[in-house]
Amino acid sequence: PEKIKAYQEKLEKNKIKPDNLPPCPRCATDSIYFKEHAYRNRIFLIIVDMFIKKILSALLRFKCPGCGKTFTYYPDFAIPYKHYTRQTTAFFSRSYVKNPDATYQTTVMVDDSAPGYPDDEKTMAPSTIHRFITHLSLLTTIAQKALDLILQENPASDICRNIAALNVPRQKYKTAARKNILLKCMAFFDVEALFHHTFNTSIFTKLAIRYAFR
Repeated sequence: PEKIKAYQEKLEKNKIKPDNLPPCPRCATDSIYFKEHAYRNRIFLIIVDMFIKKILSALLRFKCPGCGKTFTYYPDFAIPYKHYTRQTTAFFSRSYVKNPDATYQTTVMVDDSAPGYPDDEKTMAPSTIHRFITHLSLLTTIAQKALDLILQENPASDICRNIAALNVPRQKYKTAARKNILLKCMAFFDVEALFHHTFNTSIFTKLAIRYAFR
């Protein structure tokens, strides 16, 4: 909640700039020339003391002065099309793929209970973790660009060898397609961790924004 609050304060003070956005893909105008266009409210879901709480915040959209195309600026905690924060998505996804014995049912449990909504009996469903992992596995452009930067910085890195050696326990998938999704997610976290160690910043900041979370 503190990150969302800090972002909202910056937003209200007009301190959010489009510098980290990619150039316009339609007319190649540099993002520094983008202008504020509109605000779009979004409800974010955060977990506090085992309760899933809703926080309303606004996402800022910029407009390219060259052709009129619009772009959404995503703060550190936000992922396109997701209500759960990036930190929550990464935490549960990493917990599942990094633990060979984990199931979706056990992963969603925290201290023997699943996070729930304070106003009813609904709790976080195991299928939510399944969707988190699928989404992260699709961020292939970000992962590849991060890997390229790592290898430029340290050509002797063994990250490619480590990724090639990744393996998914047989009980975690029923189809080759799901196995591939899990492998991509595992590789993503390996690259993300090394990227952070190498550059002291997260994939999910400038890099993800620059490549439009692809």
